[in-house]
Amino acid sequence: MNRGLLVDIGGTNMRYAIASNDHDDLSKINKIEFDTLDFETFLNKLVVDNEIDTLIISVAGPKINNSIKMTNRDYSINSDEIKKSLNLKECIVLNDWEAIAHSYEYISSEIETLKDGSIFNSTKLFLGPGTGLGAAVSIGEIVFPTEIGNTLNPSLKLQRNYDIQNDSLLVLEDLVSGTAISKIYELKTNKKLSSEMVYKKFKENDEIATKVINGFIKSLAETLSDIALTFLPGEGIFLAGNLIRNLYKDINKNHFNNTFVGNRKDTHKNILDMISINVIMKERTPLYGNLKLFKNISKDCV
Repeated sequence: MNRGLLVDIGGTNMRYAIASNDHDDLSKINKIEFDTLDFETFLNKLVVDNEIDTLIISVAGPKINNSIKMTNRDYSINSDEIKKSLNLKECIVLNDWEAIAHSYEYISSEIETLKDGSIFNSTKLFLGPGTGLGAAVSIGEIVFPTEIGNTLNPSLKLQRNYDIQNDSLLVLEDLVSGTAISKIYELKTNKKLSSEMVYKKFKENDEIATKVINGFIKSLAETLSDIALTFLPGEGIFLAGNLIRNLYKDINKNHFNNTFVGNRKDTHKNILDMISINVIMKERTPLYGNLKLFKNISKDCV
């Protein structure tokens, strides 16, 4: 029996679970603060105690060759080095949104629809506004991670949605992410609140929080429209993360979909009309993507 250690490292916490090739789900997911860890010592103990032969780690950061440098701290993870030091059969590191794209088989039954569409190719776009703005594209079983959240964008246009103008908001995730919600609220009030607290104030009908959240929703729709025309996801757009799960029930679908289609030429309007937009309601999706890769590896070893 093959046993795998599945790890997902986020901005604050690390989540992990043990998988085996004779079970199709994760029965227990553990969480621990990443900052408090001697990471490799902790991994070694888990590998030895659980007789692990395969390790799969999803990390927030771009993957170059077999290494990921984390975007939120000065730390790098190299799969070749870990494989050698822990004497593993296999070790894979992948971008967290690459993992989310791989999770589709396990999350497809827990999806809500923002906009209906019709399939016209085998491409899916996975995207989520969290600490940053993560995205990946899948074509069948092939997944391409992106760094689209760090691209330059027509920020002045999006800033109008929040009724602000600030030269420090340069990249896309400065205006479309959970961090953006917090940052823009602070620009308007000189008060620093988390995106969760801004959302709470929005639910309490706070005027500025309402402006910020509505500006975010409109900016998300406009951004999705541009990205959709970049990748043409004929199997749909899939939004993930805690922020979008919370906001989903507060989004006016008609307004959102009209903004998504926008004032385009008829050809492009027709394309956007065909693209569905969906919200993944399942939590901890990167670990399920890691599980999918572990299952693939286990099949190849049989």
